Amino acid sequence: MASPSQTSKEAPASLKRGEYQPPTANDLRSPCPVVNAFANHGLIPRDGRNVRAEELDTAMKELGLSITIRKTLVWGAYFERYDNRPSGLKDFITSPLAYLHWHFGIRNIGQKDSDKTACLDLDQLSRHGAIEHDVSITRRDFAQGGDNHSKQEDLVDQLLQSSSDGSYITTSDFARLRRKRLEQQKKDNPELCFPGVLHLVTAGQIAAIQRVFGHGDKESRIPVSYAEALFREERLPVKEGWRKSQGWLAGVVGVVVQLVRVRVAIGRVNS
Repeated sequence: MASPSQTSKEAPASLKRGEYQPPTANDLRSPCPVVNAFANHGLIPRDGRNVRAEELDTAMKELGLSITIRKTLVWGAYFERYDNRPSGLKDFITSPLAYLHWHFGIRNIGQKDSDKTACLDLDQLSRHGAIEHDVSITRRDFAQGGDNHSKQEDLVDQLLQSSSDGSYITTSDFARLRRKRLEQQKKDNPELCFPGVLHLVTAGQIAAIQRVFGHGDKESRIPVSYAEALFREERLPVKEGWRKSQGWLAGVVGVVVQLVRVRVAIGRVNS
């Protein structure tokens, strides 16, 4: 649920698709600033409820993400959540994929909207250990009181201050920040869960953010003003001059190339 500091009293009913409005106190939000920005701009339901896969896919298209990345992310987000591992022939026939992803699902079993279309609510993205993970750059860990979805202003400040020149956040800046956050959480969260695969996942998240919101140069620097809009206001930085990514940069090849650069930069920080 959105915290009071992040909400407006009431969202005007006349808002057009793409117009920004902070969430109301009754709106649902996720741990992901980009997904929250989709809702704040009306690219998906503003109240964060009954979000269909096609709506999330269309919103991602507004960023310039390739169809391969979009379909992969959406496909993974709409798995059903099982509290216990399925067993037996009946469960296998009903949902064979559940044997593989039972713990990583987001939606409730059989969750559909009034038109019988599969949907999810944004707060379900907070389910710990599925898509959500420890060592976020703007959220606390689930073990630190159970609130793993609310934006933490001190962590946003830390992110913005990670810029080495005060104007752009570079790959090296992100690498140092990622290392700093991991060390912080090792101290602050005795139940920290951050296996090797999450090192790769979080590097991929940084790479995708850079490719979508980067300044278009080889370094894929993100202007601090863009980061301020995205991570503090959970707003697409259109007013600051951002336009959706074009061409191969936000495709699989572009993101993978940048992921490798991020991993190398993190390795330099660790050495």
